[in-house]
Amino acid sequence: MTLDEKLDQFYTSAIESATNQNIQIVEDYKKSLQTVFEDHKNEALKKAEAAYQMEADKLMKDKNRKLSAEAIKLKRKINDKSEELTDKLFQEVKEKLIEFKSTKDYYNLLCKQIKEAMEFARGDNLTIYIDPSDGNLKTSLETDTQSNLTISDRDFIGGIRAVIKEKNILIDHSFLSRLEELRNSFVF
Repeated sequence: MTLDEKLDQFYTSAIESATNQNIQIVEDYKKSLQTVFEDHKNEALKKAEAAYQMEADKLMKDKNRKLSAEAIKLKRKINDKSEELTDKLFQEVKEKLIEFKSTKDYYNLLCKQIKEAMEFARGDNLTIYIDPSDGNLKTSLETDTQSNLTISDRDFIGGIRAVIKEKNILIDHSFLSRLEELRNSFVF
């Protein structure tokens, strides 16, 4: 082999070796860049997911707050309407009671309540009150029940109230008390 051939072979070998080293360096650099890219991409995805989750949570809280506010408004409207309807219902009941007071059944109810109060008192001193609007029935009620009645100075719509002072007992069969009891326990 001549010197030129040896030089050519050395040159070729050196170029080949340098090319292989260059290729290897480029491949290693590509792998390194790919790893850095994947790490950066994963980190960016995690940040994006965290930001997305934060925003989604914020939107969910905002939605829940708005729903809660609307629910409170609706409950208020329902309560207001319920109160309005309850007032209307009890006003109608009161009107029906006033109509009922003009019937014979009401007179019979008063007689029954008076007699029951007298039986409950068992001879104790008893004061029986009737509603001022029933003043016109006083004489006939006293005759039919053989009792002394007092016209109350307070309006209680109808029915009777009786007091046994010695025992501090109030017998309250007034329509007003019954309406108030029903009103307080009424659920629409």
